[in-house]
Amino acid sequence: MKILFVSRPKEAKVNPFVREQALALELNPQVLVDHYLIQKGGVFGYYHASKEIAAIWDSGEYDIIHVHNGLSSFAVIFAKIFSKKRINVVITFHGTDINKISERIFSITASKFSAHNILVSSKMEKYVKTNYSIIPCGIDTDVELGFREITREKFGWSKEDFVVLFSSGFDKKVKDPEFAFAVIEKLSKSSSSNVKFIELKGYDRQEANHLMQAADVMLMCSKSEGSPQVIKESIINRLPVVSNDVGEVEEICSGVDHCFVIEKDIDKYVNVLSEISKSSARITNPESVLKKFDNRLIVDDIFKIYKNVLN
Repeated sequence: MKILFVSRPKEAKVNPFVREQALALELNPQVLVDHYLIQKGGVFGYYHASKEIAAIWDSGEYDIIHVHNGLSSFAVIFAKIFSKKRINVVITFHGTDINKISERIFSITASKFSAHNILVSSKMEKYVKTNYSIIPCGIDTDVELGFREITREKFGWSKEDFVVLFSSGFDKKVKDPEFAFAVIEKLSKSSSSNVKFIELKGYDRQEANHLMQAADVMLMCSKSEGSPQVIKESIINRLPVVSNDVGEVEEICSGVDHCFVIEKDIDKYVNVLSEISKSSARITNPESVLKKFDNRLIVDDIFKIYKNVLN
């Protein structure tokens, strides 16, 4: 079974969560995955991609096109117009493509033309009514621990430094960095620790894991999410989490110690962060995340979908 993953990269290479899902699928000897990257957005970018995808499909090399993200799926849907053959399309909707109003209509439309839709969160069910499964994005749970001290030394962080990781880059408006900066500003004024605020941007997977082990807390305050990978990754790296109830965060954090899902209020964030800074706490029971979101388990469900589509 040969699968073509279609996605639009952020930095000219396959997004880590897409690459890791493909690698996990290929642990099954019956599956081989290739990638097609949509390099440019906009009407002309997706139009050009759709013609290339149609030509690739007509070569007869692939059994299914699995597209990640609602907007990217439009290129595959348009490819049906140019293709000489019936295209088997599976779409994974990751959150923003459904939750963001400006993208929602495109995603809902695309979902009507796919053989099967994968939703990463149950909160997306109200928008996609048929031919869907709820399957969260999995993560690579084989993470080596023990890099806290060496990584803190690398960055020059002392024991007096309280390191807060932001869940994404500071340029991502949907992550609400303005709220986060307001929290950090107030925390810095009241804390006896030296507060450092670091954006999680520009790191490869290993570097991100080491950074999570070295930091003291993950801060999330997003306006919308699906099934956020960064929360799962924080937990397996034993990094405490402070987040608002957005997407599937509450479900991911359920039963995990030092994982705080709170109201999106500056004072409440500051209070929880202050308590964490005094305790040096680390997550001690990540088992629920390890069992539920291991990519090797997630891809079993995706493989079943592939077989059903081909049948």
